[in-house]
Amino acid sequence: MPKTLFRLFFTHRLAALAGAESLRAIREGLLWLLPCLLVSASFLILAQCARALGLPVQVSEMFAGLHTQINSVLPLLVATSIGYMLAIRYRLPQLPVALLCLAHVVIASYLLRDYPLAAATFVLFIAIASPLVTVPIIAWLHRRRWTRLVHEDLVGYNLKGTINMVLPGAVTVLLLVCVLQLLLQIPQFAYMQQPMSLGSLDSPYRSAALLTSANSILWFFGIHGSYAMQPLFDVMDQAVAMNASDLAAGQPVRFALNSGLLGCFAFIGGSGGSLALVLAILLFSRNQSMRLLAVASLPLSLFNVNELLLFGLPIILNPRLLVPFVLVPMVNATLALGAVQLGWVAPSVATVPFTAPVLLNAYLSTQGDWGAVLLQVVLLGLGTVIYVPYVRAIQRQSAENAKVYLRTFDTTFHGLEEKGRLFELDPVVASYKAAALRAHAFSRVQQLSEYEFHLEYQPQVSQRTGLCTGCEALLRARDRGGSEQSPWELLQWLGQAKLMADVDFWVASQAVRQHLSWQKSGFELPITINISGATLASAEHSERLLEILARAQGRVSVEVTEDALVGDVLITQRLIGKLHAMGARFYIDDFGTGFSALSYLHQFAVDSIKIDRSFVLAQHEAKGAQVLNGLLRFCETLDLGVVVEGVETREQLDFLQSSSELIIQGWYFSKALPAAQIPQFVIDTAQRVQATRRPLTEG
Repeated sequence: MPKTLFRLFFTHRLAALAGAESLRAIREGLLWLLPCLLVSASFLILAQCARALGLPVQVSEMFAGLHTQINSVLPLLVATSIGYMLAIRYRLPQLPVALLCLAHVVIASYLLRDYPLAAATFVLFIAIASPLVTVPIIAWLHRRRWTRLVHEDLVGYNLKGTINMVLPGAVTVLLLVCVLQLLLQIPQFAYMQQPMSLGSLDSPYRSAALLTSANSILWFFGIHGSYAMQPLFDVMDQAVAMNASDLAAGQPVRFALNSGLLGCFAFIGGSGGSLALVLAILLFSRNQSMRLLAVASLPLSLFNVNELLLFGLPIILNPRLLVPFVLVPMVNATLALGAVQLGWVAPSVATVPFTAPVLLNAYLSTQGDWGAVLLQVVLLGLGTVIYVPYVRAIQRQSAENAKVYLRTFDTTFHGLEEKGRLFELDPVVASYKAAALRAHAFSRVQQLSEYEFHLEYQPQVSQRTGLCTGCEALLRARDRGGSEQSPWELLQWLGQAKLMADVDFWVASQAVRQHLSWQKSGFELPITINISGATLASAEHSERLLEILARAQGRVSVEVTEDALVGDVLITQRLIGKLHAMGARFYIDDFGTGFSALSYLHQFAVDSIKIDRSFVLAQHEAKGAQVLNGLLRFCETLDLGVVVEGVETREQLDFLQSSSELIIQGWYFSKALPAAQIPQFVIDTAQRVQATRRPLTEG
């Protein structure tokens, strides 16, 4: 049992780490660079092939130059992609934030222009790390009212979001400049040496162990090792160039350890020597989902691309594969160094891109040494042998978990693992399903983009006085043909597209705008709006909602359904407190139809409840009538305001008896009306009451 508890704790801790937003932003953002890297690598392969075929020098130089140019903008692309991912996380305008992160790298490169060693070491690190710091700062600043240059109602959403990025962007740029200028005052930073120099290669075995293990460990935590350690790999590239110079001068080659050796022999199939893992799974695993993933990964692994394995198995944050993932490239590099120093294999003297095909990369890097190709095959087999016990251990643990003996019931539950595998996320199948869902969601949202959204307002009438005391804002939409669309279906689509918070902000803005318009014309009537759980669940969204409602000075209140209250209690309590402070009210909608209605009444400072239409319709049955009367007596006892929804007939109205004032909302008095008709409805209702001078309940 302790072993099981420890395993569960460790697994949950790793899962939490894997889900960290910063690591996710790095992982997902860097994946977007893969096409650029492959294009860049293709140019370098073409350059090497042009040299090997004896084509004019200009041809190889052109391809090599294209490769260099793409690589020169790599830090800009890294910062842009990570910034874009973080902007999604913080619900900021994505492109403005991504371009600001790009500008940060440009600024860092400019400030470090006179410090080449510091620039070589830190520019790419700044590209990866700076968005993790600057984007949260931008998000914090963006929530401050003083940074907003454009009012909510003056321009469109996109233009407003872009312009309102100006001040947060300027502040973060100034902070970055100040930090870098302060760091440049430190000699150890400004005039630092590269973390590894050519002199370090005099101890090649130690340096190889450091490089390969650091690369694997970084990847284990979801950080692209070759990006994070680019300055170190630059030294490895220099070693290859110097080897080529030595060979051309007829001198002994100096550096056995270089980027060619690491790329051709240490990282066969990608980080961790993962082509060996693919072969180990295909040869020794009977797990169908793992085998399917290995088959899908095999073509990419032949080009040293292993992202599908890293994120599919996954290898990232998977403690079962950490040891071989670190060990295989370390063993490969050690044996390859030994073979080179013994003269069995020629040293690498030509720069070959990391994504050059397996076997071909060894042949090109050593300028045609078939011994290098044979060594690569041997190392691939050895790596497979190292991975096999771990693959078998995963399978063995699956078998051990395949049944559970329940002692109390004297029975064994078979097939736990197999049944679990039926619901396991298959990366290949899931990718197609996800693509289909995204396409379906996109088509729905695209359809919604053609709708004309607007609000209508359903009056609320006091049963005691007969006067209109308020109204509820209801979302409506017309399609291109002018036909009204079902609001429930619209909200369902918007919820699936994760747009409900944006809908809430729009509804709040429109309701506040309508209140201000009525107020300007001398008319006042309280409005309530519906808010979704997506807004209540986020402190950031709640704050933005409060900023919008503050302009109405308490005349626009909030109602939520019970299921929307299932979330962060403290955030909801803070929202209610601030609503009350500005004079607004808080309603629970569809009261009694959820699972925990009574608990919400002591957790939250609720002003009123809205009794769902289903209770009104049930009054014709004896049990239904008792429940409805019980609800009304319950509200009287707690001194809660009551709004009864769905009242459509005089009979339903007369049944509602309470010593407290009941507010009636339903078709008996009015359907939802356009905003322009509400003032006249209020006037007509008041005149009718004045004419009759008797309570509505008298018949």
